[in-house]
Amino acid sequence: MNTLIINCGSSSLGFGVFAAEADGGRKVVAAGKAKNVATATQAASVVDWTIGGQSGQQPATMETHRAAAHEVLAILSAHGVAIDAVGHRFVHGGDRFTETTRIDDEALAELRATLPLAPIHNPNSFSVIEVCLERLPGVAQYAVFDTAFHAAMPPAAREYAIPRELARDHSLRKYGFHGLSYQYVSARTAELLGKPVDQVRLIMCHLGTGGSSVCAFAEGRSQDTSMGYSPLQGLVMSTRSGDIDAEAVLALIRAGYTPDEVGTLLNSKSGLIGVSGYSSNLAEVIAAAADGNDACALAYEVYAHRLRHYIGAYLFLLGGADALVFTDDIGVKSWELREKVCAGAEGLGLVLDPSANRQATSGDAFVEASTSTTRIMVVKTDEERVIFDEVRRQLAV
Repeated sequence: MNTLIINCGSSSLGFGVFAAEADGGRKVVAAGKAKNVATATQAASVVDWTIGGQSGQQPATMETHRAAAHEVLAILSAHGVAIDAVGHRFVHGGDRFTETTRIDDEALAELRATLPLAPIHNPNSFSVIEVCLERLPGVAQYAVFDTAFHAAMPPAAREYAIPRELARDHSLRKYGFHGLSYQYVSARTAELLGKPVDQVRLIMCHLGTGGSSVCAFAEGRSQDTSMGYSPLQGLVMSTRSGDIDAEAVLALIRAGYTPDEVGTLLNSKSGLIGVSGYSSNLAEVIAAAADGNDACALAYEVYAHRLRHYIGAYLFLLGGADALVFTDDIGVKSWELREKVCAGAEGLGLVLDPSANRQATSGDAFVEASTSTTRIMVVKTDEERVIFDEVRRQLAV
């Protein structure tokens, strides 16, 4: 039985087709990623794929995630890959969805109601679900939610300091995101450290080509995370501003911008692309900064400063950490960013090994120096594995 897993990010669409094995493992039938989807970058939009031992890269016009889904399904169909079930990453489940849910007409209607909660994520995932329902009629489909991982976050971290009745009436609180990644990375990191997952203190940095966040993890659960009611809060991201004074938002509205215009500005035209005016891709920004582009240099500094801010806050919150962990595309591949973030942090027990750090750009690795009292790790995430396990569990019920 083949299960298609779709991991819809803000600027990418990862996919994998897996077959369950008798020992509880999984066989990879196909895997790949649609890159640079609906985003401003100097790089071309392509679909990388590996099927049956063969690999390829297909250029494609992917101005929407709907178009990316059609490209991916066409590639799978052309190679004769059968699909028996589908699992979708869905970023924001709101108060309604706190566990994996089979997608039927009722669930589809309720998923539609969550679209405003994550305006550059949920609509994309919803459009991909619609494509799959259209092209794979009769195939069981499930939504797996990023917000579920943070559901047990302590109230002090979860609640906003606004009138309680207002917060309850409008479900205004911190939900947290990248939960599928954090679920996998926390378990994998504990395994690499040789400790039970409920006995490790971790600061995990999920740094993606679209969205990024940090999570403070202890006692087997999320203690706090940088994203909040929506995926806009927190770190500087590719096109998202991250933290911004609410009064600045009100100033823009008073100046004549509509709420929707401000939402588009902060979600799609800010972050790296907003500050640099050049690219939303951190690697391109770093390269341009090295070539003397002052706007890109500033964007890089702002990005790293915000990340250091959260790492420092969570180090204090946890009372120290067993490991500082970098994951997802930027977290794994950008040795330059890890070097910049850890520079000058020796007094906090974080000492990077420059050689090990520069070599760690593809998989799991320890990159701290022998004098570091906190482990510094690069861990490759596997959100698709978490979604696959969730779908397999649902199918077994």
